[in-house]
Amino acid sequence: MKKIINLLAGGLLAAGALLAGSVSVSAQDLIKVGTFVPEQSVGVSRVIKPWMEAVGGEASDQVRMQGFWGGTLGKSPFKQFELTQNGVIDVSWVLPGYTAGQFPEMGIFELPFLFRSAEEASVVGWKLHEQGLLTGFDGVHVIGFFAAEPNALFMRNKISSLEDLKNMKIRSAGGIHASWLTSLGAAPQTLSSAEMNEALNRGTIDGVIQGWTGMRTFKTMPLVNQAYSVPTGTIPFLLLMNQKKWDSLGKKAQDAIMKHGGLAMAKAGGFAYTELGEKIRSDVKAEGRIEMISPSAATVEKYAAASQFVHEAWIKDTPNGQAVYDAAVAILKSMR
Repeated sequence: MKKIINLLAGGLLAAGALLAGSVSVSAQDLIKVGTFVPEQSVGVSRVIKPWMEAVGGEASDQVRMQGFWGGTLGKSPFKQFELTQNGVIDVSWVLPGYTAGQFPEMGIFELPFLFRSAEEASVVGWKLHEQGLLTGFDGVHVIGFFAAEPNALFMRNKISSLEDLKNMKIRSAGGIHASWLTSLGAAPQTLSSAEMNEALNRGTIDGVIQGWTGMRTFKTMPLVNQAYSVPTGTIPFLLLMNQKKWDSLGKKAQDAIMKHGGLAMAKAGGFAYTELGEKIRSDVKAEGRIEMISPSAATVEKYAAASQFVHEAWIKDTPNGQAVYDAAVAILKSMR
């Protein structure tokens, strides 16, 4: 009888050990990180993946991150925010310009001639969020904010000045770009990156507003003949996590996620886009096929003054627009 009791006790201990082991394994949360762009894109390879590795290095006992690149969990760039809200993706790279009306204050980053670099736009974006001046984040937690280098005009049909854009069809990435293009007499076309390439290839548009890194990521450079460099706003990016997923994580995991997110991600992201943008420009110049035009400082200043009405219209049409604009200008002044 005693032998039977000992055997039963041993079995219970073994089962307990197995159960403890299973609890330990299940305590490590899987975080699905998804993007609609490929793994080799700048945002994934030089911002998101390094962030994942840094978090994993500090909280590997609590979280395991897995990347799903190139639209594996949802291909549409217009659905990334919704997919994150609904928990289909735990963490996603969201372009506010593709989510019309969701982030009203984000339009400030599209304003032409406001930001001079990716670092400026990235840091300003995070600090505006910290100050509670950016809205639209229902159902998600903001991990990070970063931005591409200021856009340029990439032309299939060459121009010698912005005045030459009159009656041309130009791809815009958002409403602010569209308003600015309309003021120049151009016909803005709101197109995704894939649609942009197809339109350039067919010759149904004359040029595009895009960043240098975006031109490389989406393989658009072979489709244009000129780069006309004026800072036509930037494209802001958000790294968002489903709120329920965030709430389910332990403090150690949350601390690691935000230690490498936040301002650290803004600075790293801005630097990555600036550095790679400079390399791409150097490579394009060395190749010699695409004409590269950089207007004089006086010309840029003239265009900037002429575009102020776009800034004023955005301030007027945006709830709390003046406060957001003033805060951005103050942050830029301190950075410069």
